[in-house]
Amino acid sequence: MPLPTRLPLVAALLLSGCCSALVAQAPKAPPAVTSTTLLKTTTTWNGAPIIYSKSGSPEIQSVVVEIPAGAATAWHLHPVNNIAYVLEGNLRLELDNGTTKVFHVGESFAEVVNTWHRGTNLGEGPVRILVIYLGEVGTSLSAAKGSPSPEKH
Repeated sequence: MPLPTRLPLVAALLLSGCCSALVAQAPKAPPAVTSTTLLKTTTTWNGAPIIYSKSGSPEIQSVVVEIPAGAATAWHLHPVNNIAYVLEGNLRLELDNGTTKVFHVGESFAEVVNTWHRGTNLGEGPVRILVIYLGEVGTSLSAAKGSPSPEKH
């Protein structure tokens, strides 16, 4: 094949090689942002309706609660709404009427309000729970059974 007839073929091969190299080097788009609903509810975990506080001084607190293996919390109640997310372990919640429910890592729930309950670690490692309290300035987050009722301080 004479050079003038080979030239378009060589040019086409070189051009296709350059273009494919450019495509291969093009930057990748970043991963898409996602949103996962952890909890959407109108009731606490025991079925009681959620009632919002009408506070003139609202306050939000986030707390990580850790319960060691084999341990349980004292019997207590919360005078304010709160939402929990199990970061680690398996947690059994128990009401003083004997009702129980088990929550596992990755589960979220609306905690009971003004109801005596306790949490027990069912595993061999710690239970870690992220709790977000929707309270009021000066109001306790919880009160242990046998202690004075939670009040503003």
